[in-house]
Amino acid sequence: MSLRGQIIAITGASSGLGQHLAEQAASQGMHLSIMARNHSKLHVLAKKIGGDVLVFSGDVTSEDDCKKFINATIDKFGSIDHLITNAGQSMWTNFDEIEQVDLFRKLMDVNFMGVVNCIHPALDTLKKTSGQVVVISSIQSKFGVPAHSAYSASKHAVEGLIDSLRFELQSSKINFMIVYPHWIRGTEMRQNALGSNGEKIGNQKRNHNKSSVSAEDCARNIIDALPKRRKSLFIPGKLKYLPALKLLLPPVFRWLIRSKIKSQK
Repeated sequence: MSLRGQIIAITGASSGLGQHLAEQAASQGMHLSIMARNHSKLHVLAKKIGGDVLVFSGDVTSEDDCKKFINATIDKFGSIDHLITNAGQSMWTNFDEIEQVDLFRKLMDVNFMGVVNCIHPALDTLKKTSGQVVVISSIQSKFGVPAHSAYSASKHAVEGLIDSLRFELQSSKINFMIVYPHWIRGTEMRQNALGSNGEKIGNQKRNHNKSSVSAEDCARNIIDALPKRRKSLFIPGKLKYLPALKLLLPPVFRWLIRSKIKSQK
């Protein structure tokens, strides 16, 4: 199935994975609506892509901004075929080092409520188009890892939300695809991660190693999966075995996760 002429709305599109998603979608001839807080970066991206692109400056933690983004997309293009909720934020600190538990609230606002705020106003148009919601999640929605308690919790919440919506909206023909990527190179996700004081850690941690995936490759896999209307997409595919490893061989699983986290410090 060709994606040409289909309408796609993407949040967190000003840089990193979101930027590459927009570029890949444009290369397929899709009509783009892009949202992020950085207005100037969005315009640079829109100019690079060319064509008819809707640029919307907004924050996914704002319910009003998300409603306006969805409505502006419908006003311009008539409907929405694909909604990609990509905006997110991470953390890097142990639970007992957190100075204020408001850090949990911050990450829930972005990673969970940001998804809720975008999906809810888009439901009517997605029902009409039998459209698709693509949630950029994390393998951490399947299990928690050290130094990421709030991030993992927010991704678990997203998993529960989408599970419920699949039941509730089964007759609507809306497809919900959850993407579970490995660590992604070429984004500012790690630099923007929150530390123990609730502020961004900057360059305190190592850059991603070779086991990570590039933002460009990740975006290409996601856009290529849109016509297939999958329920889940693990990038790389071998990540799908980790939940089974946790269930069948817990000691091996714990050793593997600890070693992976330690290698990134």
